[in-house]
Amino acid sequence: MKKHLFNCYILIAAGLLLAIAACRKTEAYRFSTPLAIDARIVRIGAAADTTRIIVYADGDWNMELAAETPWLKLQTASGHGKSDALVEATDNNGNLPRAAKLVVKGGGKSDTIILQQKGITPVLAITDETAQTIANGGTYKSVINTNVPMDLMTIGYGYDSSGTANWLSGLQIKDGYLFFKVDTNQLPVARGVMLRLSYLDALGTTTKDSILIKQQPGMSYEGAVQKDFAYVKQALTNGVINENIFVEGVVISDKGHPNMAQNLNKTTDKHSLDKTENSIAVYVQSPDGSSGLYFKTKTPGDNIFNFNDRVKIWLKGVTVQQLQNPARTIISGIDVMHIMKKDVGTGVLQPKEKYMSALTDNDLYTYVKLKDVEISVPSGSFTNINEGYVARMDCYPMNIRDVQGSSMYMLTNLDVLYRRDGKRVPQGSGAITGILVHEEYDRYGGNIGRYSIRHLKREDIALNDDRNNGFSNVLAEWSRFKTEYAATPTETQNPLTPDIGNGRIYQAGKKYLDFTSNGITATTDYNGLLQEPTTNKGAVSNGGWGGKGWWNTTTNTGDSWVIEVSTAGITTPVSVQIEGNSDIGGPRNFVAEWSVDNTSWNSLGSFTFEDVANWSNTLLTQVAGQKVLNFQLPQAASGQDKLLVRLRVANKNAGTTNAATGGTVTATATCRLSHVSVKYNK
Repeated sequence: MKKHLFNCYILIAAGLLLAIAACRKTEAYRFSTPLAIDARIVRIGAAADTTRIIVYADGDWNMELAAETPWLKLQTASGHGKSDALVEATDNNGNLPRAAKLVVKGGGKSDTIILQQKGITPVLAITDETAQTIANGGTYKSVINTNVPMDLMTIGYGYDSSGTANWLSGLQIKDGYLFFKVDTNQLPVARGVMLRLSYLDALGTTTKDSILIKQQPGMSYEGAVQKDFAYVKQALTNGVINENIFVEGVVISDKGHPNMAQNLNKTTDKHSLDKTENSIAVYVQSPDGSSGLYFKTKTPGDNIFNFNDRVKIWLKGVTVQQLQNPARTIISGIDVMHIMKKDVGTGVLQPKEKYMSALTDNDLYTYVKLKDVEISVPSGSFTNINEGYVARMDCYPMNIRDVQGSSMYMLTNLDVLYRRDGKRVPQGSGAITGILVHEEYDRYGGNIGRYSIRHLKREDIALNDDRNNGFSNVLAEWSRFKTEYAATPTETQNPLTPDIGNGRIYQAGKKYLDFTSNGITATTDYNGLLQEPTTNKGAVSNGGWGGKGWWNTTTNTGDSWVIEVSTAGITTPVSVQIEGNSDIGGPRNFVAEWSVDNTSWNSLGSFTFEDVANWSNTLLTQVAGQKVLNFQLPQAASGQDKLLVRLRVANKNAGTTNAATGGTVTATATCRLSHVSVKYNK
């Protein structure tokens, strides 16, 4: 029995030894390898960084780049057994994701690692779903938002069943547009192609978009007679054009550009915008640039007009509107079938150069360069508004003036990318180029002058940055309420001490140095550069000054802002620039006057200050900022020991919460100024 048990023990022990030996053999097989890596894809962030990659090997190993990769450096590229490779990547912020292939070799084997580095998110978005083209072909474009170069995209063409292909070519992305060329359509039917663009980034994500490009069949314009612009303006009456006629001209607008026309607030929701007007606006000048017409296409898709295109437009069946004061012509209902011919212009289109005083109604809707101009109040951005109202208003009129004393407004829609980019506007003089238009603007009282100008690019505002490089000198200027002097104001140091020069500003019905709650107080301006830490939505809390009590019920007369300077020794013309608005119930109607003796007053003209926008009930007649005006004084105002300019409240009319007028000036409503300057020509 004992012998039997002993034998059993021996068998069990032998079995255990065999099992242990088998386990050791299995472990040795499992953990012994010529070469292995812990991950075949390694992803790192966009910032410059180093990353460790674990390599498993029985012996020596080394790592190398599969191709030359300047942004990667192998700090540790070899090792023995289980050890780390150390890889360094440069910064990739601001660039698309990227990837590189690393090859590890050891023990007669090799393996591959893909190192991916993050970057900006790829964007590829074509604005138009459908692009219309004419039978005669030509070069076209559509707005595209992308940060992917064309040569990195995959391009697909889905031609329809019309029987032709390869008639679309010349794809190019430039200045925010997708350009393409269309051959002439010889077929009696329309044809189309679905253009597909896609991009597979280094992280494995695909971004894509497409656009359907349609081309019209050939159309006969038999019998159509060419007419000049004078005929269209003078011989055609309001209504549908029944004559078989066409005009030929040069396009000076640009499809997809955000600064073509004033967009309107929606009738159903007055706190939002309908941007159709800008999308359908087309301006065409005569071949010699002497006259212009304003066309409106049926839909944004029918607007296929590019800047400097040479076009022939068929007018039969469209609607003409003849307007006066100023005389101008608007033609509506243009669709692709009305475009007889469209060719890309050769060479650079040159504007005609004029002073403001030389402009005539015939210059409307032509390409113009205004000579010797400057921004009247050169502070802040091209759109000094409360940025909280961007969705509710469309345009900012900036007052500009020229060396001869004329002034007008430069119009900038709020979709213009460079309108408020953190850079201060130029303070010197130069030229401004753009499309001469006539527009009314309810937020500035309706009438903003006979002519305005719309720029097409930042370079069109070709003004010297330095104020010293301008045609005017500043005699005196006030641009902020100096809160540091409010507690103990003196004649020389008070909140309305000029920033430049000497002079005084005061509310005639107040004590001069009264800066209490019942006197003149600090108010807000919206000329802050958004990058500045002191601004909120462009606001500067002490950017202006305001007062109350603008109607004297005893004398039944209005109070005045008074500007007092000396023009002694000045022989050139003097001008005054102001910026301001009123609260609801504040004064609206003003008269600007000047005097040298405070007794005999001479008129400079009348103007309005609009109510500042009310957030809970924003009216279309309220301004989300302040209004700038320029007044040119006669030669007699120069060379005076004392010159007084007053902005006198003309009557008790004021706005209400429901309308721009219909109210009465109240004693508690504020009228404010945020800039006053007196200048003279060098």
